[in-house]
Amino acid sequence: MKLITFEGVEGVGKSTQIALVKAWLEDQNFTVKLIREPGSTKFGEQIRDLLLSNESNFSYQTELLLMFSARAEMIKIHLTNAAEDFVLCDRYYHASIAYQGYGRGLSLNFIDELIAGIKCPTPDLTILYDLDVKQGFQRKANDTKDRIESSGLEFFERVRSGYVHLSQTLQEVHLIDASDSEEEIHNKTMAQITSTLSL
Repeated sequence: MKLITFEGVEGVGKSTQIALVKAWLEDQNFTVKLIREPGSTKFGEQIRDLLLSNESNFSYQTELLLMFSARAEMIKIHLTNAAEDFVLCDRYYHASIAYQGYGRGLSLNFIDELIAGIKCPTPDLTILYDLDVKQGFQRKANDTKDRIESSGLEFFERVRSGYVHLSQTLQEVHLIDASDSEEEIHNKTMAQITSTLSL
């Protein structure tokens, strides 16, 4: 099993690109599972509803621990002993580093301890779609903002900076400019997957 994860701030086009990658891999007769964070299990989807609800009001520490609770269940059900050739994950633990670490200002060391503590498999490849924060929200101007999306531009600027730093320091994280056309982004994504995983 090869694990490919996809990251980026709001409006970068992750969902579109993940669907294209899934179709591309399946056209090559690979088996593919698509999962998302938080979510992808009954427990995880319940946590997702709590985390994104504008009616929720809890501390940043609670937010972080809820994320990892959902993640632990997802790993147990979907990643441990996965039978598919590829698992594509819409966000993973790099999101906790960017959002709760850089964005919320929580301890990066503590987040690293949680990653190790629940034995998160390291992705074979993490694709980070990078886009100006204001441009990303312009793309979602007609959408209703959830609890996290309502955190403000300064928060998302910190998140984006965190993501860029991860792409500069972690071998598995590769940055792709998300301001290009959908087709260009897809071509760059396929090229990165082909190169990194020697397809």
